[in-house]
Amino acid sequence: MKTHLTLVLVVFLYTVSFANDSFKNIVLVSSENKNITLDYFGFESIETSLIIKDRSNIVLFNETAKKPDLLQQKFSLNELNGDMFIIRIENKYKSIEATYKYDGETAMAQGHPNEIFKPIFIKKEKEVLLYVLNSLQRKVVIDIVDEYGNTLVSKIVSSKSVIKKLFDFSSFTSKAKIRVSNGEYFVQEFNF
Repeated sequence: MKTHLTLVLVVFLYTVSFANDSFKNIVLVSSENKNITLDYFGFESIETSLIIKDRSNIVLFNETAKKPDLLQQKFSLNELNGDMFIIRIENKYKSIEATYKYDGETAMAQGHPNEIFKPIFIKKEKEVLLYVLNSLQRKVVIDIVDEYGNTLVSKIVSSKSVIKKLFDFSSFTSKAKIRVSNGEYFVQEFNF
């Protein structure tokens, strides 16, 4: 378990360095006549997806971001249905989603970007270490069920900035699902 703790510590330090202000990750440089230019950065050498969708969740663009660290790209939103669009940047550690609305010919940000850190699961034999970075201190709900939906561990609710839990499944012989809700919903299944 010491190796796993070291791995979690390394991931934590990397994730904290990745946890800069989400406004700094997506910058709408210009927007005229449904043509936008985006800067998105802070994703260094991590494979990152860029998704642009309309209010109805119809995907207009879905591509893997290119390197280096600062990326600037132009998009035509002529297929945009309505006056709102959502930009989502996602990799294996987190996702950032920002909503924009056209006011005449110019797109304006609607509120703050939503930044969600993905949970990290590390399994060793019959133990699972769960780690969730919760920099915005939102309510995080963790529940664990078996393959039939029966509760294995009482529901855990926390708003701590770092949530770290070790679960021992040595008394279980079936599958277990760990479900984490922190603004998005994540499910990881384990066989024991």
